[in-house]
Amino acid sequence: MNELFTVAERRLSSVEIVVEKIKELLIRQSLKPGDMIPSETVLAENLKVGRGSVREAIKILSAYGVLEIRRGSGTFVATASNKKLFDAHLYQILVQERDYESLTQVRQLLEEGIVRLVIEHASDEDLKVLDRTMNSFLKELRSDQVSFEKANEYDIEYHHQLGNLTHNPIIERIYDFVIELFTPTINPIHAGVYEAHESLHNAVMNRNIDEAILCVHTHTDIWVQSHLDKF
Repeated sequence: MNELFTVAERRLSSVEIVVEKIKELLIRQSLKPGDMIPSETVLAENLKVGRGSVREAIKILSAYGVLEIRRGSGTFVATASNKKLFDAHLYQILVQERDYESLTQVRQLLEEGIVRLVIEHASDEDLKVLDRTMNSFLKELRSDQVSFEKANEYDIEYHHQLGNLTHNPIIERIYDFVIELFTPTINPIHAGVYEAHESLHNAVMNRNIDEAILCVHTHTDIWVQSHLDKF
């Protein structure tokens, strides 16, 4: 008897209908950045849902950074990439068992591509900025009284700069998100970190893609060895 009441697929809620419709229009580029979406009343009538459902869907998409609510003007498709777009994924990972093996694979693949893009597209002036950060980092690590906090700050800043120097805002956002996940586990004064970062940086400065990718693997291996209990 129970199987008589099953359905082939889950029906969308009214809120999900609105969210999915807006997503569909964005994918098809029928809606573009800066476009104003119809009023709650029009959306409710066209999608055959309640105004409350439309209002809730707009709140969700606004929280994710997809829509912008401008008081007195209306609701618009966001005109710029918004860090909020990654928050939902971050929270999802935070509330589930952390799979560092999968995250490490993602990070290594990203960094392989990132060093390639930096080497291919960064200007000499870009690399000078990167060089200053790495020199500060290595100088701190050589200090007789090395500060974990300062070293960590330089380490994180260097990775953020690598993402920025790809000149690809999508990759930069994704990489910033991944680095944010790894930040609590980063130990800049662990054995081998100095050599790994120095080698990677030299390969990037010399625009040697093959060497830089090998250094990414070494860098990953050092992190794994220091966190074997997480695998």
